[in-house]
Amino acid sequence: MSSSSYTPPSSSGSGAGSGPRHPALAHGPASPSSSATSFNDVHLEVEEVDRHDGQITFGRAPYGRGHGHGEAEVGAGVGGGAQREGVTILTSDYDEVDALLHSIYEKTQQDAWFAPASGGALADASLGGVALRVAAAAAPASLGVRAAVPQGAEAPESGDAEGENGEAQTQSEFRIFPYNAPHLIPFEAAVRLLNPAGAVLVRSAAVTAACARVPLTDNSIYVDSATRIQVLHKMSDLPGAEKDQCGAFIRTPPSLVLWAPAVEDLAPLAAEFEEKLIKFVWRTRASVIGPPSVTSSSGANTNATPARRRDSHAAPGVLASLFGSSVALATSAAPLHEGEVTEVSTTIPDTDRSSSASRFREDLAAATPWSEKYPADASTEKPQQKKEGKKSFFNWSWRLQPNHSVDPEKEGDTEGGKSEERKLVLLGPLYAGCGAGLAGYFALSGVSVLLEEYALDNDPTRFALIVTLPVIFCVSIFFCLQLVGNLSLVLGPVAQYHENSAYYSAVKPKPNPAVDNNLPHITIQCPVYKESLHEVIAPSVLSVKKAMQTYARQGGTSAIFICDDGMQLISEEDRKERMAFYANHNIGWTARPAHNKDGFFRKGKFKKASNMNYGLAVSLKLEKHLAALEAAGVTEDDGECLEDKAMHMAVEEMYEESGRRHRPWACNGKSLRMGEIILIIDSDTIVPEDCFRDAAREMYESPDLAIIQHESDVMQVAHHYFENGITHFTRRINKCISYGCANGEVAPFVGHNAFLRWSAVQDAAFFDPDDGKRKQWSESNVSEDFDLALRLLLGGYTLRWATYSEGGFKEGVSLTVVDELARWQKYAYGCDEIIFNPLIRWWRKGPISDQLRGFVWSVAPVHYKIGMMSYMFSYYGIAAATVGSIMNYLLLGLAPELDRFYLHSFEILLACVVVFPGLGNLGFTLLEYRLGHRNFFAAMYENLRWVPFFLFFFGGLSIHLSTAILAHLFSYDMTWGSTVKEVERSTFWIEVPRIWQRFKLSFIICFAIIIMMIVMQSNAVPFQWQIPGWNWALNIPLSLVVGTHILLPIVLNPWLMIFSY
Repeated sequence: MSSSSYTPPSSSGSGAGSGPRHPALAHGPASPSSSATSFNDVHLEVEEVDRHDGQITFGRAPYGRGHGHGEAEVGAGVGGGAQREGVTILTSDYDEVDALLHSIYEKTQQDAWFAPASGGALADASLGGVALRVAAAAAPASLGVRAAVPQGAEAPESGDAEGENGEAQTQSEFRIFPYNAPHLIPFEAAVRLLNPAGAVLVRSAAVTAACARVPLTDNSIYVDSATRIQVLHKMSDLPGAEKDQCGAFIRTPPSLVLWAPAVEDLAPLAAEFEEKLIKFVWRTRASVIGPPSVTSSSGANTNATPARRRDSHAAPGVLASLFGSSVALATSAAPLHEGEVTEVSTTIPDTDRSSSASRFREDLAAATPWSEKYPADASTEKPQQKKEGKKSFFNWSWRLQPNHSVDPEKEGDTEGGKSEERKLVLLGPLYAGCGAGLAGYFALSGVSVLLEEYALDNDPTRFALIVTLPVIFCVSIFFCLQLVGNLSLVLGPVAQYHENSAYYSAVKPKPNPAVDNNLPHITIQCPVYKESLHEVIAPSVLSVKKAMQTYARQGGTSAIFICDDGMQLISEEDRKERMAFYANHNIGWTARPAHNKDGFFRKGKFKKASNMNYGLAVSLKLEKHLAALEAAGVTEDDGECLEDKAMHMAVEEMYEESGRRHRPWACNGKSLRMGEIILIIDSDTIVPEDCFRDAAREMYESPDLAIIQHESDVMQVAHHYFENGITHFTRRINKCISYGCANGEVAPFVGHNAFLRWSAVQDAAFFDPDDGKRKQWSESNVSEDFDLALRLLLGGYTLRWATYSEGGFKEGVSLTVVDELARWQKYAYGCDEIIFNPLIRWWRKGPISDQLRGFVWSVAPVHYKIGMMSYMFSYYGIAAATVGSIMNYLLLGLAPELDRFYLHSFEILLACVVVFPGLGNLGFTLLEYRLGHRNFFAAMYENLRWVPFFLFFFGGLSIHLSTAILAHLFSYDMTWGSTVKEVERSTFWIEVPRIWQRFKLSFIICFAIIIMMIVMQSNAVPFQWQIPGWNWALNIPLSLVVGTHILLPIVLNPWLMIFSY
């Protein structure tokens, strides 16, 4: 049995990164040094296929057929035409990669079944192939530092060839199927440089027909109105393709290359494209065949011929393989449809095949009526009418207006692109004014009591209590706003919830050719720490990649920019894994030195702001050096792009600025460049697949719009009752914010799932007095998002809340009560930071902070000031619960008499119960019902079943918020780490020590209060000093506070309550 011989294209070597196509082919054909390999360079002799004894040998048959069923004997040459002896591949040599290759090939290469039984090179060239990455590159191709710098090692100097030269890095290894097919050599070489998880080469009739419709002057084709795919001239252009489109047409030979960031997405992607291509070819057939009795184009030659002229790049082998002969398709005597002419124009004008979106829609509009009149198939399914669901008597539900039923693609002003006039809703200012007036009334009602008492006894000393009025007003204003707000949920209008306004977007922006034909570059910025790559970061990145793919197919570009604060802290193995993951997904990233390493200081109580500032500093320096390189006429050489050159210069500059002590790590300069729009996300975020273009349209329509904050749903991972409770609370809060913004309240900025205008962020930047550097995010505030929003508002920009994503944006929530308490402590600390100066500065700056004074006297809307201050004061109201209950217990129990100006704790408790659990649940239930989101009884049940959960949670917050507020006032160094985002299973014996360690301060305070209450009821004190237990107005408020604080870490701990041991 003679072995087959394979002579590869002449090259100086195997090429960087070339690897075997199969484990058994250790010396398989090498990749050529250039991906533009001509088929004429390949010489191949294959013997006839012969099956015997369960083995397969190759004979005189089309190369590559039949392999993969048994044992195959192939020969491969390596290098400049060197030949080696044949290698036998047994079925046992196959592994899981081969199984995937075979499966994907079978699902994506349907036309291979129609290939001719014999033929030459053209027949083989008509076949597609599959490539899967089996080994990632040893390091990213371009790094600002060495590929894998040990934890304590010094990064290389600028210009180090191994650290900065892409040639020193190896490429990823791919396996190709069919094995050793010579026509797949250019495909494999191009895929190596593109570096996806997997790729599919498709050569079918639909692909050829689609390529034939693209003029040579066009570089893209609109497969449908929302899918724009790039067109490349030859396979060697593939490495420079827009990777996020996950697809590219090749002109020579007509091919379609599809790739995906995950192998499991390849087969569905190919099926999706096959369906779209068939619809595209059939839908636009009017421009080729023409409607009945009408020529295909008015501008075409009217002299019809029996044959149709095809594009010069069409491969005749493909058509021959489909129809079994080389006879032209148009010579068939049978018409396509009854009554349809078979004569067509010999020339297809380019104007009928334009790749522009507007021309595509015009062609589509012209072709649709004909296709409806003459359907392609009588059995084609018609769109089914939506069946109305069955409704019981108690399933009450109605909609004031359909939920975002308006299709902007259909009803938008696609021609004029006129911006929508945003109205200013005044319901929010009205409700805020009513709430503030009600708080003022409650405060002044105490003055009327003082005046009545003064009229009786003429004692002016009691008027000293007036100094407490500002405190009473500040604490009660949130209560009053909630009272008015809950009443508005029941009685107020809700139509504005479905309409766009100045600070609120309920309907997607309309199509606008001015922006749709020139979509801006979008940067997705994501700060991360030491989260799990597989459990947290990877799902978020893959979600963003889907949105990037959609945006790329719509004609836009985007990139992911990760500010990685954990890269230099994690283990060497995890660091290499992160670097490889970032490289495989074309992610740009920066990483700063560890805290207190060689004097480096990571500023801020919460390091997110300083982390993003550090990454933005690298990006801005990159832009500066890139502009200098372009001005100097520097060109790309040595395989390194100008962006990477500029990145290395930026890294070196920051290294020099630090006194050559702290070198930043950075990679992928192209992705580090900031786009016109920034999407801020967290490491545990899911984004909708089609959201980038909507943001671009909305930013274009409103030049003064700085932030589009999207309403977020919850991405659950644990599904235990604590996460379910926080999920319900988060959704409820977001819905109320949506309702408030629809009423005309200024939209908040929560720091993630928001689109930012990069120019506006730069306008709002400031010089940090600590180091004199220009920064975008405040590192001295825990609430850096509120600080940025305030600077933007003062700069004349607008913030907007959007709900048209309909829950497509998802965020993670706290998985443990410890993390949720830390989050509330951080908010309380940040609010106190905004309102008060630390006590140590009172003698010099006064108690009120400059930030609050600037906010109060700013040009921001008055109702926005009222709402924000009521929100901040609510933390003081919760924190004062414990101290207030203790004072109430002692004052009412021991004082012989109290002025009627004093409001008892029990009265406050009753008022809170009526407004928050009572009217609050009723109002939110009716809001969901009135908006048509849920039926009344289901909404009421959902809201009432979480009342016990929130009783323990909010009842046990007081001491913890008090510690955070006091920590700021007394300048205590209080820091918070990142929230745990992976599920950590625990047991009873692990949780008990944790609870004591974390909650021992609150336990000590609560048990001390219990002892005090017991002693005050006993004979250990004189009778006149005793506080009897039957005085429920004194004991109930304090007992409730103590009980909820003790039970909070126990009842709300799932691992403790299930008694898992």
